[in-house]
Amino acid sequence: MFIDKGKLLFQLNQQYQKGGIQIVSLYAHPGMGKTRLLQEFSKEKQVLYFKASPVLYEENFRLFKNLCARRLDEQFQTTKKFSEIFRLLAKSSLSEPLVLILDDVSCLISQNKRFPTMLHALEKKAASGANLFILLCKPGHLYEKEQKKEAHTMLLPKFSFFEMQAFYPDRTLEEQLLIYRITGGNPSYMQAFTGKESMDHLLLHLFFGEDGLFYRRIPTLTRTYYSGSAVMGSILAALGCESRKLQEVCDSTDLTPSAASSLLSSLSSHNLVNRIIPVTEDQGSRRTLYEISDGIFRFWYTFVYPYQSEIEAGMGENIFHRFVSPVLKDWLKASFEEVCRDFLALEKEMGTAPFDFEQIGMWWGQHPTKKRTEYVSIAASAPKEILLGSCFWTDQWIDLEALHDLRKHASLFPDTRQWYYLFSKSDFVSGFEVISGSHVKVFTLEQMCREAREYFKNTSHI
Repeated sequence: MFIDKGKLLFQLNQQYQKGGIQIVSLYAHPGMGKTRLLQEFSKEKQVLYFKASPVLYEENFRLFKNLCARRLDEQFQTTKKFSEIFRLLAKSSLSEPLVLILDDVSCLISQNKRFPTMLHALEKKAASGANLFILLCKPGHLYEKEQKKEAHTMLLPKFSFFEMQAFYPDRTLEEQLLIYRITGGNPSYMQAFTGKESMDHLLLHLFFGEDGLFYRRIPTLTRTYYSGSAVMGSILAALGCESRKLQEVCDSTDLTPSAASSLLSSLSSHNLVNRIIPVTEDQGSRRTLYEISDGIFRFWYTFVYPYQSEIEAGMGENIFHRFVSPVLKDWLKASFEEVCRDFLALEKEMGTAPFDFEQIGMWWGQHPTKKRTEYVSIAASAPKEILLGSCFWTDQWIDLEALHDLRKHASLFPDTRQWYYLFSKSDFVSGFEVISGSHVKVFTLEQMCREAREYFKNTSHI
């Protein structure tokens, strides 16, 4: 099964069909399904794929030249530099469109800063009628830095909850939510949960035994990313499963705010930590929270890290049943909140959102009269408009008191058109929306899943 995350396959094919010389940068964090996307895009096209290696620039040139000679024409063996190869590739595309995929292209750019300039010069110098589509695959942490400098950039996203559901049709909704909370929609992690075993069995096998795939993998990856830096592990341990203020991280690690901020930025560049700001503020906001964004790291530092000594002593099963399994259902509340944010993004895509959301997330700020910080777990904003939402992870039906509690925040957003969304695991009392008015909408978990399935079915998204 292939799911077109973020409609990137659709966008790539649209760009390809324009013809001429096209250069597109595709950014992806590890495990996000880049290889599968490239396979789907390559179907029924003439494709030349080259994976650059962390070797000398001249060695990559030799490998690339030999590949072109084997796949296309022996005349590539006479070339002396990359620019000559690209001109020959453009010439080859006169008779048949050609896709050139340069994977891990950063290995080339790091040794020759003029490499991108050389590629873009090809757009002006290539012969009229050339049809060469160049796809540059780059690490995801460069996306924010480079996206505004390039004409065509794409970031491969994680699976949303509603996309992920298609991989686990035989799992219950609660099991699907747990898988989403643990994997974060990362395809490489999701593969570990495709078996028919119970969730307890899978979690025990993966996390709470000495030979567990993720039990050993997380500390190994942490050491690999940061050359054994103990402080990085301490920051992740301080975050755990919570969203933390910078000062809270400093208090747990004895780091200065400047040092902690720098290290958190490094973790963010590796897609391990999210920097969260209120939806009404820009990226420069000082009101920032930090959380572990990688689901497997978050689960490990919450439920495995505190009990490593017992797990090493062979007591992993006891630890799981005593301390982990009893709290997993409550832990799903945070997963449900993330699903509701996914639904807001889906509403924007479907065109059913009450306004064009510019930011989706949460909101917090100081109440002007009560002198305390107010939190809204679900929020979306645009100039002069805001959506405020609440989630209810309960089997009880939700009545109008829930809306009344949400409306208490209205005074925090003067001169702003306001919308209210309420989400529930179960259901709402009869006539809730009719009584509340057109600016209020309510959604059950089942309803959100049903609307997503119908949309994906009609758009061939899955």
